[in-house]
Amino acid sequence: MAVKPPSLRARMAATALLVSTLTTAVLVVGLALLLARSNDNSVQSRLEARTAAAAATVVDGPDGLRILEQRSRLLDQNIWIFDSQGALIDGTLPRTSSATTIKDLGSKDASRSITVEDVSFLARPVRRGDAWVATVVAAEDHDPYERSEHTAISLSIVLGLATVAIATGAAWAAATRSLRQVQAMAVLADEWREHDVERRFDPGPGGDEIAHLGRTLDQLLDRIVDSLAAERRLTDEIAHELRTPLAIVLAEADLARDHATQAQREGLDAIRAAAVRMRDSIDTLLSVARSHTAGGERATVGHLMSALDLPATSYDGVVLAAPVSPLVAAVRPLLENAERHGAGDPRIEVARDGRTVVITVVDDGPGVGADDLELVFEPGHTTGGGGAGLGLSLARRMVRAVGGDVVARPGPGGRFEVRVPSR
Repeated sequence: MAVKPPSLRARMAATALLVSTLTTAVLVVGLALLLARSNDNSVQSRLEARTAAAAATVVDGPDGLRILEQRSRLLDQNIWIFDSQGALIDGTLPRTSSATTIKDLGSKDASRSITVEDVSFLARPVRRGDAWVATVVAAEDHDPYERSEHTAISLSIVLGLATVAIATGAAWAAATRSLRQVQAMAVLADEWREHDVERRFDPGPGGDEIAHLGRTLDQLLDRIVDSLAAERRLTDEIAHELRTPLAIVLAEADLARDHATQAQREGLDAIRAAAVRMRDSIDTLLSVARSHTAGGERATVGHLMSALDLPATSYDGVVLAAPVSPLVAAVRPLLENAERHGAGDPRIEVARDGRTVVITVVDDGPGVGADDLELVFEPGHTTGGGGAGLGLSLARRMVRAVGGDVVARPGPGGRFEVRVPSR
């Protein structure tokens, strides 16, 4: 089963969703990396400031090392001071495994920075002149920084998801609003079809791309109207030029028949029949050309049956979305075709298929084979029944001009359906 492609609105919303999601993901990851680096720098800066402040309180006097008691309680936290022999002279070692790390850092005359289990340690030697007199060790827990980092990332994720939802919804709404205008134009164009091309969208000057599309379509409709008008004028002129000699041929044939022998009458009858078929073909061509440009009043099934001298049906009150003239000119060749190929009178069946009225012309002739259902509508195609091969082709063209269609169905017998939309 064929999968229906997504609508343009869905594709636009999906594009907005994808772009906003990728953008949000990049921003969240970038923010996480930036916060992690910033927190590391903050921890390191804080350790350096605290060890520098603690080192300033170390006094090397005649009585040995002495610690000035002027530091704040905040500065005293997680600060340890060792002398040059590695003995702790200030601070209390924790009763955890980090105590070994602190003593190791305090026993060496070197600046070192390490991180153990989310706790950063910094050792800072204290020198008086060239002599190493002490080492200050400071520790900073990463937990507060990580909590603030997690909070910021969580908030950014929530804001990012909200942004994605808003962007997708905005794209969907914008696409819906824009496509609603296009859909309205499509509905209008479908209502107008070819028989109502005098109507225009007329979006006025300026405007957005939709207005520009409306103006372009109006220009296209203008060219179509000009083309159809030129076609109608040409058809009228050709018909006028052909009708006069045909009328003369018919009149002369009728006059000559009154004074002709039996053999001559048969030849004159053949000439007259050919001239009548030609006249009918010309009338059909005129109906086709005029159906393109003439709006006409909408007919009912009853109007059509009456114009064709056919009996009434139970669907006579149904209003057809087409003028009666081209429908009459389309159904009549089908009736003539059924009379030529069938042994008896053709039968008319009227039914409804949703909003479509189906008028079926049925005969008891040989019918149309499954392989020839489209071939019979080719101009010039004939089965040798005395026709010119134009009736079915012109019938289909006329019905399609007013929004319907003519289709052939396989036998037994001939079956041709005229499908016309109804109101």
